[in-house]
Amino acid sequence: MQAPKRQKTRLRRVIRLSQLELLAAINHSATLVSAAKATHITQPAASRLLRTLADELGIQLFERSGRTLRPTAAGKTLLQRANAIIADIDRIDKELAAIDEGLSGQVSIGCGVAACYVLIPSAIDLALQSAPQASITVQEGPMEELVAKLREGNIDLLVGRIENLGAHSDLVMEDLYDPAMTVICGPNNPLVSRRNLRWENVIPQPWILPEIGTPMRSGIEAVFRREKTWPAECMIESSSIQTNVGLLNRRNLLWVLSEDIARHLQDARQIKILSVPPMPGPSPFMMAHLRNRALSPAVGRLTDALREVARKIATSQRPARRHSGPLRK
Repeated sequence: MQAPKRQKTRLRRVIRLSQLELLAAINHSATLVSAAKATHITQPAASRLLRTLADELGIQLFERSGRTLRPTAAGKTLLQRANAIIADIDRIDKELAAIDEGLSGQVSIGCGVAACYVLIPSAIDLALQSAPQASITVQEGPMEELVAKLREGNIDLLVGRIENLGAHSDLVMEDLYDPAMTVICGPNNPLVSRRNLRWENVIPQPWILPEIGTPMRSGIEAVFRREKTWPAECMIESSSIQTNVGLLNRRNLLWVLSEDIARHLQDARQIKILSVPPMPGPSPFMMAHLRNRALSPAVGRLTDALREVARKIATSQRPARRHSGPLRK
């Protein structure tokens, strides 16, 4: 059975790879000169490529303002799409190179810091059991930067707490699990030996507070408001897990952390989880990919592994105690 013939659109008839590469470079460059250098051509050659494309399309792509080229609405669309197309070509190239080297696919995943302690390493380990020759790259960073990298095609998959869901209609998002929050301290904190602690016992202690604006900060402040009690001392605001664990081991401070990460650190004898009942987390861990980009088999294997690991983490958690009033913001 013959595949249906696809008629070439106007853009497919006229655009060349060199023009796409130049447009993608302009998207990341301050001037046409720097974009030309990035694509290893001269500035006059770059100008000719843009002028030829605009003439063949019959659309103005750029407007000159002094020595600066400003993209028109059509130009902005082409810049964004060209960047994604070149990223897709680079991704295909990496996948072909991986196959040529005997690997079974290539995956690039971006993740928030909290996902890197339990979820991501466990999922990668599980995925490699079924595809030991897969090549997996992990990029860690703030979610805003990772969402931009996902849209630019620099990563295949995003995992973490994603805020402002309404702004991401171009992404396919899936809840993985929603870990409860636990109160933790250093191994030598006097509260470790106490059982059946209540919030009235722990809130007046010195605390490390999560940074303002983070989901964890909103969650713990909701508890303080509900109990009508605030810590006696909050000299430190930090969301850095490594820094805070170091502080908990040096001072009698308290902090709030997702239960899965807290268990991991407690098993490593770095912290202790206090006997305060866990409370609902501020938002779930999610995974996301671009809606208009099909997942490769290698990415599909990793998403299956993420779902399986998330299911196991969720079933192992203690039930969180729900209180009146939302903890998500």
